[in-house]
Amino acid sequence: MMLRSIVSALVLTTAVAAPAMAADRGFTVSNTNGKAAIVKLWYAQSGSGKAFQEMDLKYPIGPSSRSSFTVPASDYCLYDVRIKFSDGTEQETNNVNVCRGGSVTGT
Repeated sequence: MMLRSIVSALVLTTAVAAPAMAADRGFTVSNTNGKAAIVKLWYAQSGSGKAFQEMDLKYPIGPSSRSSFTVPASDYCLYDVRIKFSDGTEQETNNVNVCRGGSVTGT
């Protein structure tokens, strides 16, 4: 009977932990550029060679502002993030750890 209780507890613990591990993962983008807004944002799994996916920006990230984003749930934590400013300048930050709430700073 005790073995059944232990097995039941392990199954329940695994069932509760699984959804948390599959949750969306996120990062913050800060715009420290004094003049240009961030108007486009893309992400790709670091080192994968996969094409960048465009994030849906509801509105530009203005100078001295920040915004938070999530990537779809997966087993990957490191992503490359590319941003484009309203003046046409692009900047890329590699190995952003979305599992730990990574950050990207546009300058």
